[in-house]
Amino acid sequence: MAQSETTSTPQFVFDKATEQSKSNLRKLILLGTFGPANNPKALLRLSSGRVARVAIGDKIGGAKVLAIDEGKLALAQNGKTNWLAVP
Repeated sequence: MAQSETTSTPQFVFDKATEQSKSNLRKLILLGTFGPANNPKALLRLSSGRVARVAIGDKIGGAKVLAIDEGKLALAQNGKTNWLAVP
């Protein structure tokens, strides 16, 4: 059954949905982590704007995914380990 009324979006929802990103969109951004502890996955926003799903051991832009924890991801590149966190 189709709904005959339309509802307007509350202002606070509109404000959140149109909020400017504080992240540098030219860098790798961790969007989120998910999955069971024994096989976690993560979603990354690449500098190209694409979204990639990664797991431990995957390579992304020359870096290897070492660990995925709740809200963070470890990447190894050139002998250094860097942690990304969800902004």
